[in-house]
Amino acid sequence: MGPRKQQGVAMIVVILIVAVVVIIATNITNRNQLSMRRTLNLAQYDQAYWFALSGEELAMKVLKQDFEDADGNIVHRQQYWALADVIFPVDGGEIAGEISDMRTCFNVNAVGEESKEVENGQPKMTLAAKQFQGLLIALGMDEFSAERLTHTLKDYIDEDSISSPYGAEDAEYESRKIPYRAANTLMQHRSELRAVLGFNQEIYLALLPYVCAIPGETRQLLNVNTIEVEQAALMVGMLDNQISISDAESIINQRPADGFESIEEFWENSSVRSITAEANLKSSFVITSNYFLLRSGAKVDNAIFRMDSVLKRSGNNLDVITRQYGGQQ
Repeated sequence: MGPRKQQGVAMIVVILIVAVVVIIATNITNRNQLSMRRTLNLAQYDQAYWFALSGEELAMKVLKQDFEDADGNIVHRQQYWALADVIFPVDGGEIAGEISDMRTCFNVNAVGEESKEVENGQPKMTLAAKQFQGLLIALGMDEFSAERLTHTLKDYIDEDSISSPYGAEDAEYESRKIPYRAANTLMQHRSELRAVLGFNQEIYLALLPYVCAIPGETRQLLNVNTIEVEQAALMVGMLDNQISISDAESIINQRPADGFESIEEFWENSSVRSITAEANLKSSFVITSNYFLLRSGAKVDNAIFRMDSVLKRSGNNLDVITRQYGGQQ
């Protein structure tokens, strides 16, 4: 091979080597940039997480101040905690939060309470179960379907494996296309309703503004001072459908700005005065609350962190009993 041909081959080899080196260098640069971006994203996400926790502390401080200022532990919508769309600027981002009273939603865990009374050879429905059935009826469901869904929910939550008349236990769930078993324990979040037989997407979305799951709590109480007019169907259901939606809306709209001073004042309203109510039904209506839900979010540059915190009141103190990340519905 002549000298010129050898030079040509050498030049091609050099060009190939340079091309390979450039490709490798470019790949390394891209990887470094990606790694730096990933590290920055993680740092921003961590910062947003800590900002959200700061928002949680601020919310508890606001609630504590309201409790200290409240007369007779009354909780109403004119207090500072009820402010909506509160946004605080922070270094490099912002914190947003909204507090809601969890006594203005139906605690689905109450449906799982065991009945101690018997009717026609079967356990009698508890008050909370009847009120849940009433809510379903108030939302437009027929009585049989409402009763059936109430029984399936009770069976899913209660500890035993005995099916109610229209309920469902392990056998029904194990026979499904994707088998699983009834939880037989209290729910931690209302989204668990989706696993209960009969609660399809349409029903779940219809119930969404009215229900919640209070971790570890098996009572259903309604705070008549904080319920909003859009939730009138909840009041109707809890009153065993003895008033209309328009009556419930009227009660809420006519409520004093700083709430009823006593629960007796609520029962003196002309729309509910004539209701035939047992003592235990009346005891499920209150003017205070011990559970609050904080929906908070924090943003740092492009990183967004969402968190739902359930706060439990004990005196004037508050404890966080659960946190859900991601803003789950």
